[in-house]
Amino acid sequence: MGDLDEGERDEIMKLPQEFVERMQGLMEEEEYSGFIKALKAKVRIHSLRVNTLKISVEDFLVSFPYELESVPWCRQGFYLPKGLKASRHPYYYAGLYYLQDPSAMLPGVVLTPTSGERILDLCAAPGGKSTQIAAAMGGKGLLVLNDINPKRTKALIKNVENFGVRNAVITNNDPGDLADLFPAYFDRVLIDAPCSGEGMFRREARLTTAWRRNFHPTCCVPQQRALLDSAAQMVAPGGRLVYSTCTFSPEENEGQVSEFLKRHPDFYLLPLSGIQGISPGRGEWSGDRRLDQVGRIWPHLTRGEGQFAAVFEREDRRGVEKKTDPARSPFFAQGLNKQEIIPFMDFCAEVGIEIQEGRFYTSGEELLLLPEELPDLSGLNVIRCGLLLGKLRSGRFVPSQALALALNKETGHRRLELPSDSWEVLKYLRGETLLLDERILPEKGWILVTTDGFPLGWAKRLGGLIKNNYPAAWRML
Repeated sequence: MGDLDEGERDEIMKLPQEFVERMQGLMEEEEYSGFIKALKAKVRIHSLRVNTLKISVEDFLVSFPYELESVPWCRQGFYLPKGLKASRHPYYYAGLYYLQDPSAMLPGVVLTPTSGERILDLCAAPGGKSTQIAAAMGGKGLLVLNDINPKRTKALIKNVENFGVRNAVITNNDPGDLADLFPAYFDRVLIDAPCSGEGMFRREARLTTAWRRNFHPTCCVPQQRALLDSAAQMVAPGGRLVYSTCTFSPEENEGQVSEFLKRHPDFYLLPLSGIQGISPGRGEWSGDRRLDQVGRIWPHLTRGEGQFAAVFEREDRRGVEKKTDPARSPFFAQGLNKQEIIPFMDFCAEVGIEIQEGRFYTSGEELLLLPEELPDLSGLNVIRCGLLLGKLRSGRFVPSQALALALNKETGHRRLELPSDSWEVLKYLRGETLLLDERILPEKGWILVTTDGFPLGWAKRLGGLIKNNYPAAWRML
C-alpha cells in the first residue's frame, strides 16, 4: 500500500476489503496513496449554504458574525470555521442557511434551476438539494419533491418550511407512478440516487457496515437504473436531467451513465468543465471517453467528500410533445366560502401581514396557499401542497410555523424583536415563556417573533407574559 505507515494501514483495514482492493486496482499507486490517506484523515468538513429566498449572499456575509471561506463550485456555499456550531445560531432557526456538505451542493448547481420552471427532485429527502433548487427558483414555478420513503418526508417538510418555500408539492410515490402522470413535463429533473455511499465513509464510519450488508454497488445499480428510466420519461424536450451519487463506484457512476445513453439515444451529455474543484470523470474505467464529461469530487484533491454528477440534456425531437397545458388540479375547482377564511384575513390585519399571491384551499382544518401552477395530482400520495398557512378552528385562525418562516424580513407591525446575540432569543427557541414590558405591545394577541428582523415563529401576548408558540419539535436543545 505504497508509503502508508502502520497506523494508516490499520485504519484502511477497517474499510471493506473489497472496496480497498478495487480502488487500488483502479488507481495509479501515487494517486491511490493520496486518496486513501484523505479517506482516513481525522477531519470533518463543515459548511453552510445561504438561503437567497431570505437574504442575499452579500448581506449574509455582513450580518453573520464569523469569517467564512467560499466553496469554489457554489456561490452560496461557505466553509465554516473549525469548532463553530452553526446549528446553535438563531439564524439557523430563521432559515437563513442550510448546513450541507460542500460536495453535496454540486448537483443543485449543475441542474441550473431558474425562476418559473417546472422542476422535479425525484429522491428529495431530507431536503438539502430541494431547498437549494427552491432558492434558485425564487418562489416562481412549480417544484415537485418526491421521496419513496414516507418516514423521510417528515424531515423534508421541516426543511422546506424552514427555508420559506411556497411553491413546492411534496409527494410520496413510486417514480413509475410519477412518470405515468408527468410524461415530458419537467424542465429539469434531479436524481440524487440511493447509492453505496463510499464517498461518505470518512464522514460516517457506520456506512462501511451498511456497505457490507445492504449497499454494495451490485445492490444499488438496478434501483438506480430504474430511477433513471423513470426520470427520462418526465424530462421535456430540451430539458435537463442531473444524476448524482456520493460514491466512487464506477458501476454506479460512469457505468450507469454509459448504459443510460445506450438505452436513451435522445439524451446526450453536457460537459462539466471549467468548474473549480471539479475533476473530470474516468471514462477509461468504462471504456468510453465521452464519460470524461461527467464530474467528480475527490477528497484527496479538494475540501469535500466524494461526489459524482452527470448532466444530460434531452434532444428537442419531433414526436416528443412537451406538456405545456396540463390538466388543472381539482384543487382549483373548490369554491372556498369567503366566510371560511375571514378568521385568517382578520389575523393578517391584526399582525400586519399580506398574502397576495396564490389560491386558498382547505383540507380539514388546514388552510393552504397553493402554487400558482398546479397540475392534476389525482392518484398520487400528496403529503403537502404549497404553503401551510395554519388551521381554522371554530371561527379562529391558528398560524403555522411555515407561515412565519415564509414572511419577509421586517414584515408585520406586531413584532417582538429579539437580537441574535441576546439571551431572550435563546429562551424563545427553547420554548420558554418570556416576560414583556406591556408598554412595548399594549394589546393582547398574536405576535411575530423576529431576530435581527428575520421571522422565527409566533407567540401570544397574555398580560405581561409572552406565551411561546415555537413548535416543540423545532426547539433548540
